[in-house]
Amino acid sequence: MALNQASIFAKAIENASITLLSVIEEGGFFTKMFGPTINSEQMHAQVGEKLKNLAQSFSAEHNIPTSTMVAEGLVYEEISRVSSLIEANLVVMGTNGKPQNFRKRFIGSNAYRTATLVKPPVVTVKGARDIKKIDTIIFPLLMDRHSKEKVGPTLEYARLFNAKVKVVAVKESEDQAKILRGHIHQVESFIRDHGVEVSHEIIESGKRRGVVREILNNAYESDGDLVIITEDAGGSDISDYILGNELQAVIYHSEIPVMSITPKAVKYEQMWDSF
Repeated sequence: MALNQASIFAKAIENASITLLSVIEEGGFFTKMFGPTINSEQMHAQVGEKLKNLAQSFSAEHNIPTSTMVAEGLVYEEISRVSSLIEANLVVMGTNGKPQNFRKRFIGSNAYRTATLVKPPVVTVKGARDIKKIDTIIFPLLMDRHSKEKVGPTLEYARLFNAKVKVVAVKESEDQAKILRGHIHQVESFIRDHGVEVSHEIIESGKRRGVVREILNNAYESDGDLVIITEDAGGSDISDYILGNELQAVIYHSEIPVMSITPKAVKYEQMWDSF
């Protein structure tokens, strides 16, 4: 389902191609799949062969140029290394949801570590809902001091898919209401002025622990196809609110794809120059 999601993005981007990456990690999926008797070289060859077969059938079905790579090491580190090596514009990966053992909860899942490590946007797909196209983008917004930096990438993807944007805000107290409405107005005006349909909804909530659940429930009720979360290099913003446990919760629990954007990378800081 993550590969199908990748095809949706690739078809929307002119001259896009896909690189299928499998990472062989000691004690990981491929080790368990092929058994302890197979050596690293044999495993690498067998994984590579299966990946090439998948790439050929996928490319023929979707008419998207598709190549393959096999790496060895920690999953999130190798995804970061390869994405830099091939200058990837987007990383799409599946996630099985919340890790069950203490060690993985402590260090974070591969999906979460990837989302916070790599430079290009990362789309994580849990696979609970089979998204065929992207018509509605959900953008959570709280007391964000850098709204324009956040909206830029959202606007780019909304244009690619001719999608509408729904800004979802959570009001924790009456003291925040006026400032929050000001931010919403600013974001909505900017998006609308650039030709993208936009709406908003303010969720009444006094419980911080319920914010992620309310945002996701609202996304489902709005028939959202993609949730966009942003991480910023400086200041206190939405990333401080949902980074860590809350950001992990969005990735773990969202039934629709989640895009994590890190606008701190130079190429994304310059994205505004095109608007």
